[in-house]
Amino acid sequence: MSTKKETFESLIKQFEYRYDLKGAFDDFLTMTICSFSRNPETGLSYDEPLYMETIDKYRVDDIRFNFPKMLTCLTNEMTERLDSNDGFDVLGEFYELNISKKSKSQFFTPWPICQFMAKSSLEESRKTVQDRPLRILDPACGGGRMLLVASRESDPYNEYYGVDIDHCCVKMTAVNFFLGGLFKSEVMCADALLENDFKVSYKISMLPFGIFKIEEKEKSRLWNIYNTPPEKEPQKPFDAWTEKGSATEEGSQLKLF
Repeated sequence: MSTKKETFESLIKQFEYRYDLKGAFDDFLTMTICSFSRNPETGLSYDEPLYMETIDKYRVDDIRFNFPKMLTCLTNEMTERLDSNDGFDVLGEFYELNISKKSKSQFFTPWPICQFMAKSSLEESRKTVQDRPLRILDPACGGGRMLLVASRESDPYNEYYGVDIDHCCVKMTAVNFFLGGLFKSEVMCADALLENDFKVSYKISMLPFGIFKIEEKEKSRLWNIYNTPPEKEPQKPFDAWTEKGSATEEGSQLKLF
């Protein structure tokens, strides 16, 4: 007798019978980011204590084994849907339908509208920026869907930046960026309307490979770019960030959606 195929949604919904679903979703994002932040010197995550603290609440419950299965399903489902007209924002879809409507009633821009906006914006940008990668910003990124679309409509090797006031959405964007192959990207938890606001940021890079949390605003490339006047426009390339941090740099104007 055949068994029903496990999906990201079916696995995470098993938590809602014994745990808060939003909390389990947020814990999954936290542990995924920790897993993708490996310190080559120790073989452990840079955020190993946070990982252990997060998983500890499930330590006596076999449902904890759902977390690695959820990551496997998420990766497979995103890959299968890369060329789908419905997009591959599996996390954003689940969050909007099962979590945000029960709390903050957050709504994300539908994938086809994101495609239209990205094409329109990028066509205009190509007329003025031809000899260097684009720097593309969404100041209210939600789950990063607009930037995922932009990467498909242009070049994944452009630089992609997101800002959102909701930390859960910021973590969702970081995971989406990593699994979506946006390895020159950063997403910052902040109010984009407040000057100098900064809570935490996540940088996604190929070398070193992973998602890396930035807790000091001066080490955030995005914060420095975001708070630099547009007239100061040196085009320093995207550099790898390491545990020791990167030097503060002057930034350039960002292309806004």
